[in-house]
Amino acid sequence: MNYLEAMPASATLRFLILAAVAVVLPRVTVAQSGLQLPAAARYSAEQEGDAVLVFRHDSLVLEEYQNGFDAQSPHQLASGTKAFSCVLAALGQADRLITLDEPVAHTLVEFQDDSLTARITIRQLLSLTSGLEPDAAGRGLTLDSRPGQRFAYGGAGFAVFGEVMTRKLQGEDLVAYLTRRVLTPLGIEVAQWLRDSAGRPGLASGAAMTARAWGQFGLLLLHRGRWQGRQLIPGAALAECGRGSPANPGYGLGMWLNAGEPSGPPPPGVERAGPKDRLILAPDLPHDLWLAAGAGGQRLYILPSAGLVVVRFGHNTRPDYKDDVFLRNLLGRRPAAGVSADPEPSPRHPR
Repeated sequence: MNYLEAMPASATLRFLILAAVAVVLPRVTVAQSGLQLPAAARYSAEQEGDAVLVFRHDSLVLEEYQNGFDAQSPHQLASGTKAFSCVLAALGQADRLITLDEPVAHTLVEFQDDSLTARITIRQLLSLTSGLEPDAAGRGLTLDSRPGQRFAYGGAGFAVFGEVMTRKLQGEDLVAYLTRRVLTPLGIEVAQWLRDSAGRPGLASGAAMTARAWGQFGLLLLHRGRWQGRQLIPGAALAECGRGSPANPGYGLGMWLNAGEPSGPPPPGVERAGPKDRLILAPDLPHDLWLAAGAGGQRLYILPSAGLVVVRFGHNTRPDYKDDVFLRNLLGRRPAAGVSADPEPSPRHPR
């Protein structure tokens, strides 16, 4: 099945260059912000950071480029690209193309041949609980566990979701759809988007943006799809991005969450993820945090209760950068007694 094939190592990467519209961002002074901006910027720079931008109540209160990086250069988002898929899913719901809990097999008839794959839902693809994994040959997918049984970080679900949306859109390119509906109204560009040899954009990893552009995308998420008086994305549909699964309360639909530990056991047949499958688990930090994260320290933090959107770019080569330490530096907090740094994730998770 063509859509399940892995990207060949020799595949030619194609770049999609989109038109940009300049947007003027308001600024306020550091004193007005009440945040520990120098401490956060210093920690980022020490951990091989490239940029830190902080938006507070829609105003840009910090914009610092580090270690030779600059404002004009787009930066690879790595797995931070996954955050666009939750927006694509919300748009698909708004346009009555999909529902999150519909079986993928309704669109991909190839999934109807097996009783288990026929049960996989779009929500399970994006919450990384579908059970799909690359096969041993690296050419297709296999079902490693029952749908919904366990969380497994990877890109397989996003590749299948991309095929679902492509067929639903009946020929419109996914990036063109996202651009038309969201990015152009925001006045931002995706400077580059890597594609495979068949021309499919990588939804698990592959987008590049400037720090300001990613920050404005974060502001749209902060305001639950509303931008300058227009509801670009239905708020209820977008809120699903921050809803964890029974298998992993700390991961929504392409976004990491700082959700508390559930008080009760998981549902029958579900294996709940442990600390190594939580990118951040910090009881002393806001529990409404949404976090898009990519390898090398690419981060988009959204903290609605604090009115904050934070972009952090980096070129980390070591696992020393800690999300909870960065946020405590920014918010001027010390960890509570018994609270340690965020757990070391699986090697497959973004750093």
